[in-house]
Amino acid sequence: MCSMDFSCAYAFYEGNECILFNIDGELELSRSNEKIIYQKVNFEFQKKLTLDSSEILANFECFNSSEYWSLKTNSCLPCKPGFIKYSVLSFNCYHSRTELKNFIQSKSYCESMGGVLFRPKTLNERYFFIQIFPNKTVNVDSTIKSVGEIFKWLDGSDVVGFRFGEPNNLFGSKTILKEACIELRSNGYFYDIPCSNSYFLTICQHD
Repeated sequence: MCSMDFSCAYAFYEGNECILFNIDGELELSRSNEKIIYQKVNFEFQKKLTLDSSEILANFECFNSSEYWSLKTNSCLPCKPGFIKYSVLSFNCYHSRTELKNFIQSKSYCESMGGVLFRPKTLNERYFFIQIFPNKTVNVDSTIKSVGEIFKWLDGSDVVGFRFGEPNNLFGSKTILKEACIELRSNGYFYDIPCSNSYFLTICQHD
């Protein structure tokens, strides 16, 4: 995917294919029609870039680890105190805390830090999690209130990336909701869980 390929400048979607382009906007790096890579769109580009290579690099990169690229302002902004940017995910800043917390406690903690609970919407973000935090499980920021409701992120997009057979509302029924929250496990998949489940790792983010 583009954000993990150093030579990739932007992705362009056309004819049911997502095409990755290098920095000069001419050489195609790869093509794919796999839907999973369309989960998140970071930029919208015209067919022909008007910026030269140095300007593009300047726009895409915040070389200081304490700064991230803001999609709201199209500029580098400083991470909030206690947060850092990881090079593979340059559009957010992250903070982690090792302390036993359930969903409500983790969500409240992140809000107290000026961020939100982890929202790994894309395959890239889930890959980031298993690489940076191996053998860990965390709560993520999505809940439901009734049986059969679809798990969504705050922006209204569906949560994708569940393990086969999930969500399953284990020990619940067609009318009784037992698993209203989601965890992300070290295999990179989501599972629905009771919101009372607690874990020793909390990940917060902000953009």
